[in-house]
Amino acid sequence: MQAFAHFGGLQKVFHTRSFGRHALVNDSVHVYKVSHFNDLLADYKSYFKADYKQIYTGFPAELWAVLLSEKIQVEKDDLVIELYQSWKIYWQGHPSSKGKDESLLHFNAMAAAFQAGGDLLETAQADAQTLIPVIALTVKHPYTNSADFFVECVHLMTQKYVDQIGDGLIFVKVGPEAYPDDQTYFIYTVDEEF
Repeated sequence: MQAFAHFGGLQKVFHTRSFGRHALVNDSVHVYKVSHFNDLLADYKSYFKADYKQIYTGFPAELWAVLLSEKIQVEKDDLVIELYQSWKIYWQGHPSSKGKDESLLHFNAMAAAFQAGGDLLETAQADAQTLIPVIALTVKHPYTNSADFFVECVHLMTQKYVDQIGDGLIFVKVGPEAYPDDQTYFIYTVDEEF
């Protein structure tokens, strides 16, 4: 709670409680979540397990476009093959195959539109809740060390997409000068009951 005291000033009265790996802080005006860099890292790792729904809800789709354009250099045809492999992985991780046939139709339409020159994220909108996680799995695949991938996600989310963290009203980075990851905390408002 030292991070919050630093952020809020020592004169402010606030109450805290744990919230998973994080802490919630109520200062009688807002409810904040305080997260260490490693807390966000662990959260993002958990999004890539089970049924992958949190990939769709927890990240902006544009994150995958940025990583594709800046980090991954793949020809369109090869990318479509990688996307198909990720689509198969997505369905292997699903507890039910209900909707799989329809999803394959959406995948094929996305692949055809993308190969014809369409924007990948736009072509995925017909089945975004499935195809955006498929794109994310494809982006993750080339990283030889998955830890590097998740660190990259935390950095992009806390630098470029801060409006996507919490409720988007207040976001503050707290830590020593130059903010090394192992000493960095993030404070942001959330819509949670205290």
